[in-house]
Amino acid sequence: MKKPIYKKWWFWLVVVIVVGGIFGNQNGETDETNAPVTATVIKEETEIKATVENKSTDSETDSQIITADNAYTWLKESGLISSEAKDVTDKFEGSEGLVKALRTDEADIMEFEKDENAAKYHNPNLNSYAVKNIYILIKKGQDNAENFVKILESGKTLTVETLYASDEQKKVAELIESDADFLPTVEAYFALQKDQKSSTWDTFMVNKFVTWSGTIADSEIIGDSLVVYGGENYTAEDWSTISTEKKDMMPYTFIVELKDNTMKDGLKKGDKVKLKASLDSRGDKEMQLNWKLYEGEVVE
Repeated sequence: MKKPIYKKWWFWLVVVIVVGGIFGNQNGETDETNAPVTATVIKEETEIKATVENKSTDSETDSQIITADNAYTWLKESGLISSEAKDVTDKFEGSEGLVKALRTDEADIMEFEKDENAAKYHNPNLNSYAVKNIYILIKKGQDNAENFVKILESGKTLTVETLYASDEQKKVAELIESDADFLPTVEAYFALQKDQKSSTWDTFMVNKFVTWSGTIADSEIIGDSLVVYGGENYTAEDWSTISTEKKDMMPYTFIVELKDNTMKDGLKKGDKVKLKASLDSRGDKEMQLNWKLYEGEVVE
């Protein structure tokens, strides 16, 4: 009688070989399966790191953006702007990338979304400057353009030294600041180089209150005003004579519109008078123009 096959020695040898092969395949499959998982995890970690780095870069870029309000605050606290800002964004509707526009007496400040939007308007010859995403048009204080730019580039309030186009301009500014009388002030102004007169007027003189004295040339011809001659050698000329026959006197004549017409009571032609008022328009020697002031008060 033959032995059952499972009792033969070679049967168990075959079983061992087959079973060993199966477990060997399972281990191989496990290794192959784990390999892609490890690669995927590494890839995901790399992507997360890259995302974090990108966010950090974006944050740094955002921090470089200047707002119009911040620019205005820095310039005002640094003394380059003294007037209040008015939002005029609606006046520039359609300007590519415009976020906000502010207007002051000294400068227009415009905030754009991107630096390149502002850069299109950069033209120093027209007192127009672009710093990052800010465009600024300097209307007063053009001689201090360097300081305007410096403050915007620094992104903070700075203590800056006022820059002057010349010693003559500095003298006029100091006379206005010290509230000097009419004659020394206008003589200093007339001594300026022609190309410095407009910037000096716009930056240091217009709308400033001054206290000037002179001789009343006419108290009646202009209802709410006094016509005053501030020059030397006055010989009783009235406004009609000054404005027609003796026009060389015009640049040394100033007209003051009074706050209250009753301030003229008791005053007459030929009287010495001192008035405090705000400068509105300037005299000119070549064009033979007089000075004009508003919000006047009789000091003495």
